[in-house]
Amino acid sequence: MTSKAIWTGRILSGLAIAFLLFDATIKFFMDKLPPEALKAGAALQWPIELMPTVGTILLICTLLYAIPKTSLLGAVLLTGYLGGAIASHVRVSNPLFSHTLFPIYVAVFVWLGLYLRSSRLRQAFP
Repeated sequence: MTSKAIWTGRILSGLAIAFLLFDATIKFFMDKLPPEALKAGAALQWPIELMPTVGTILLICTLLYAIPKTSLLGAVLLTGYLGGAIASHVRVSNPLFSHTLFPIYVAVFVWLGLYLRSSRLRQAFP
């Protein structure tokens, strides 16, 4: 694989990691968010007191993905997390392309980034 592809993978992974870390972090500060953000979160019908727990789970999965030796495990765990996010959006009938499929867009960044930067994954899935 060319170094250009490897760098593309690193950039895609970095973007996914940055977004997921941001998402995990704001779950610890739900009481400090503007009312519009709280309203959007309430639409998913998740109790606000569970958000730090959800944030902790996301943070652990994202950190596992960011560490090269555990990145495959992190990607698998993030796939499960993002699948739950899709289910949450489907359950409340959120718009398809802007809300419901957004976790799939993030998952594409996670997996494509890992595929491009990991020779082990490319050997397993040529």
